[in-house]
Amino acid sequence: MPTFKYKARDRVGKAVAGILDAPGADVARVRLGEMGYIPIALEEGKAKTKEKGPSISFLKPKVRPKDIIVFTRQLSTVFAAGIPLLRAIQALYEQMENKTFKEVLQKVTKEIQEGASFSDALEKHPKVFSKIYVSMIRAGEASGTLEDILKRLALLAEHEAETKAKIKAATRYPKIVIGAMLVAIVILMKFVVPNFMSIFETVELELPMATRMLIAANSIFSNYWYILFGGAGILFFAFSKYTKTRQGRRQMDALKLKIPIFGPIFLKIAMSVFTRTMSTLNRSGISIIKNLEICAEVVDNVIIAEVVDNLKENVKQGKGIASTMKESKIFTPMVIQMMSAGEESGELDNMLVKVSEYYDMEVDYAIGNISSLIEPVLLAFLGAVVLFLMLAIFMPMWDLVKLAQEA
Repeated sequence: MPTFKYKARDRVGKAVAGILDAPGADVARVRLGEMGYIPIALEEGKAKTKEKGPSISFLKPKVRPKDIIVFTRQLSTVFAAGIPLLRAIQALYEQMENKTFKEVLQKVTKEIQEGASFSDALEKHPKVFSKIYVSMIRAGEASGTLEDILKRLALLAEHEAETKAKIKAATRYPKIVIGAMLVAIVILMKFVVPNFMSIFETVELELPMATRMLIAANSIFSNYWYILFGGAGILFFAFSKYTKTRQGRRQMDALKLKIPIFGPIFLKIAMSVFTRTMSTLNRSGISIIKNLEICAEVVDNVIIAEVVDNLKENVKQGKGIASTMKESKIFTPMVIQMMSAGEESGELDNMLVKVSEYYDMEVDYAIGNISSLIEPVLLAFLGAVVLFLMLAIFMPMWDLVKLAQEA
C-alpha cells in the first residue's frame, strides 16, 4: 500500500506533519479529514514492501513500562479534552521518542483507519500491550467509558511498575553483599593464600585439616580455574533454560514462597497485585470469569496462578469466591475475610482496594527492614568464612613460631 507524507493544520490552525498509508491520494485526504486535519501538502512515497511485524529485538529500544504509563496518561488527558481517538493517537505518535513504540503506534493508527477497533488494533501487538490492557480497553469501548478506563489503566500500570521496583529492592541488598563476599574470596584465593601456601610447603609440618582443605582448594582454583568458571557458566545457562520451562518455573515459584524472610514478602506482593487487578477489572465491567483468567496471568507466580485457575473453575460451577479461597492454602486470611465481606455487602471493589493498600504498606515496611533481618545471616556466613581462613593460615604459623623458639 502506498505511503503518503502529509503536512496539514488542525482545527485551531496548528501545523502538523506525519505519514499515512492509503490506497490513493483521495483516500488519504479523506482520512486526514476524519482525523480532524486540513491537508496542505500530500506527497506519495515509495510503496512498501512486505510488511513486517513490530519485532522488539535487542537492536531496538525496548518499550518500557514507563512508556506505557506516559502514553496511557497522555491519551486519557487528550481524549478527555474531546479530541477524537484517532487524532489523539496520531498526536502522541508524533511526540513519541521511543522508536519501537513509535513504530507500534503507527501500525495501530493504520489499523484503526482501516476499520479495526482500538482494542483489536492493540491486540495485534502483545509484546507491547498486555492482555489486561487490551481487555480493559475493549470493556471501555463496549460501555462508552474509555476515558475512565484509561485513567484506571494508568494507575494499574503505575502500581505494577512500583511492585516490580519493590521486588528489585528486596533482592538488591543480599545480591550486593553476596557478590562482594565472592569477589573477596576470589582475591584471597588468587593473591593472598598462595603466598602462605608456598611457606607451608617448604616446612615439614603436620598441617591442620583446615589448612589441608585450603591447600587443596587453592590447588584446584589455580590449576583448574577454567574448568570451574566454564562449569559454572554451563550450569548457569542450563539453570536459566530450565527455569523457563513450565516445571522449572513452577519449582522456582514454589521455592520463592518458602524462602525465609523473602517468601512472605513475595506472597504479600502477589496478594496486592491480585486484589488490585481484580478490583480494577471488576470496576471496568469485565466478567468475573474473564477477570480471574487475567488475574492468573498477572500474579507472576505459577503456584498462585494455578490456584486462581482452580478458583475460576469453581466459580463457573456456581461456588462463591471467598468459600473457594478458604480451600486453598495460598490466599491469606485477610484476603479471604475482606472478599467474604465484600461479597455480602456488595462493596467488593472497595474491599479489594483496601486489601491491596494494606499489603502495599506491609511490603514497604518489610523491605525497609530487610537489611536488619538479613544482616545477621550474612554476617554469620562471613564470620564462618573468615574464621576458617584464619585457622587455616594462622594455626600453621603458630606451629612455625614454636619450632623457631625450640631451635
